[in-house]
Amino acid sequence: MRRGAAADVSVCIPAFRSADFIDRTLRCAREQTHDALRIVVSIDLSDDDTEELCNAHGRADRRLEVHAHRERLGWAGNVNFLLDQVDTEFAFLYFHDDIIEPTYTERLIGRLRERSDAASAHCDMGHFGGSDWVNSGRQYDGTAGERVLTFLVAPDRGSLLRSMLRRTVLDDGLRLPTGSKTGVWANEPFLMKLLAAGPALRVPETLYRRWDERGGGLTESWLSLGVDEIIDGHRVNAEYALAVIDGMRLPPEERAVLLFALFVNMTGRMRAAERTYDAPTVNPPERLLPIFAGITVPPGLHALPAPLKTWTEKAYDRLLHDTGVRALHVGDHAQAVAAFDTLVGRHPTNADAWLRLADAYRGAGRTSDAEQALLRARSVHPS
Repeated sequence: MRRGAAADVSVCIPAFRSADFIDRTLRCAREQTHDALRIVVSIDLSDDDTEELCNAHGRADRRLEVHAHRERLGWAGNVNFLLDQVDTEFAFLYFHDDIIEPTYTERLIGRLRERSDAASAHCDMGHFGGSDWVNSGRQYDGTAGERVLTFLVAPDRGSLLRSMLRRTVLDDGLRLPTGSKTGVWANEPFLMKLLAAGPALRVPETLYRRWDERGGGLTESWLSLGVDEIIDGHRVNAEYALAVIDGMRLPPEERAVLLFALFVNMTGRMRAAERTYDAPTVNPPERLLPIFAGITVPPGLHALPAPLKTWTEKAYDRLLHDTGVRALHVGDHAQAVAAFDTLVGRHPTNADAWLRLADAYRGAGRTSDAEQALLRARSVHPS
C-alpha cells in the first residue's frame, strides 16, 4: 500500500463503463513521479466491472478512493461531483480512457509554481488509436478579455480541458453547466470561465494522450441525439457563457466585442449541427440567446491587435458563408441573400460569394438582381 507526503494534487477521474481500459488509466495515475496525490474516481452508474477494478486499485494504493453512484449523473454531473471533492492546492481532470506520462503532474505543477497569477497550465496533447498527431497547446496571457476572445476565435486553442487547475478557481465556482441533455459541449463555457480567472500556461511537451475513435466515447454518444437536443445544449452553454462575460465586468466596448465573438462561435456550432443532421431549417441566432438578434460588427473590433482582429473577422466570414450555404440547401433564399449580401459587402472581390448571391437572388425570384450579381462575379474573376 503506497504511503507518501500529504497530497497537494487531486487526480479527478470520471468513469463510466470503462472496465476495458480503466486499469491502464489508474496505473498511469499511480505511477506519477509527483506522488503526493489524492486519486479520486467517480463511477457513474455502470453495468460492467468498472467498480471492481477500481476497488482493487484502491486496496493496493491508499491514495486512491472510489465513489460509485447508483443513479445516473451524466458526464457533466459526474465531473462536477469530482470537482466538489477537491481539497488540495491543485487538481486536474483525467478522463477514463486517456494516458498521461509519468511526469505529467510534476511538470505542470512546476510550471504553475513559476507564475502565481496563472489559473491553469496545460501541455501538448497527443492522439492515439484512430489517429496519430499532436494538438499543440497555446499560452493564454494578456487581459481577461483577450484570453477569452482568443479562446472563442483562435483556430488552434490547445487542449485546455486537460489542464492542471489551481483550487482557487474551483472555490470561485468553476463547474460544468448541467442544464442540457448529456452535457453537450459543456466544456466550452467552463473553459471560458477558467480563462477569465487567470492566464493559462503552456508546457511544450506531449504529456497527455487522448484515445481517438475507440467507439462508445462521449462525443460519439452525442450523435444519437436529435438536432434539437444538440442545439438546446448549445443554448444552455450560450446562457452560461453570457453569464461568464457579464461577470467579467468589462468596459462596454470590450464587452461588445466578446459578445460578438460569442455570437460567431455559438452560431457557428449551431450551423455545424444543422449540417451534420441535415436539418430542414436554418435557425436564427436568437434561438441561442435573444441578445443575438440583429447583432452587428462592433466598432471595437477594428481596434483589436493582430492576430485577434484577423481571427475574429475570419470566423465571422466563415459563419456568413456557412449560413448562406445552409440556407440555399434548405431553400431559405431570403436568409441566403442576407448572408451572402453581407459577405460581398465585406469582400467585394470574392467571386464565389457573388455567384452564391446570384443563386440566392434567383431562388428568391429576383432575376435582375441575380444577373447583376453574376456580372460582378465575372468582373472580379473573369475566367
